[in-house]
Amino acid sequence: MDETGFPQEATQTQRVIGRRGTKLQHKQGTANKETVTALVTICADGSVLRPTIIFKGKNLRFACSPNGWTDGELAMRWMVDDFDAQTRDKAEGRLRCLYLDGHSSHYNLELLQYALDHGIVILGYPAKCTHALQGLDVVCFARMKLAWTKAIEAFELANDHGLRKSDFAGVFGAAFLNAFTPDTVKMAFEKTGIHPYNPNVITETQMKLGTATSTQDDQVLPFKQNTPIK
Repeated sequence: MDETGFPQEATQTQRVIGRRGTKLQHKQGTANKETVTALVTICADGSVLRPTIIFKGKNLRFACSPNGWTDGELAMRWMVDDFDAQTRDKAEGRLRCLYLDGHSSHYNLELLQYALDHGIVILGYPAKCTHALQGLDVVCFARMKLAWTKAIEAFELANDHGLRKSDFAGVFGAAFLNAFTPDTVKMAFEKTGIHPYNPNVITETQMKLGTATSTQDDQVLPFKQNTPIK
């Protein structure tokens, strides 16, 4: 399980046909900069749970939070109404393993106790490792963002207004079904070595700490310069 934000306008750049010698081409867009969060859960059998859509607001009944991101209360509702409810039957009494990052917005004591009482084992990804270990980040979200951009562009061409909150779920649903195919979901688990289990998939280089390449004020630069700095 993980969450990611989706802007309500197309933000990815792309190559288009334009006047010769003009480096950048522009097109009319909207001024809507708000982001809607989707909480997505995939399973090793290639299935995907119903996504939870989180809008920024206080008066919406359909999954809202003060800042538009997951909080402890929403995470608990997701655990009970989505994860447990949608995976209980196919588990057939076996333990279920839930992988998530260690951000405090994804769990609280109530959620951990519920998992313990209902045969759900929670494993947290180490800090700063989800780029290699989280299958949604490694495989799925990139494809979803591309499908999302195409879906927004198609919507804006077919309508005389930008994407509104009332339009979001329908446009998102089509892009979601297009991106989260069984093969893509299974690849996410395979690329991260979770299923089939393969610890050799994650290399030492992927987990290596980065080298500092920035500095401030009069601090000594972290790397040698080939030419003088002006």
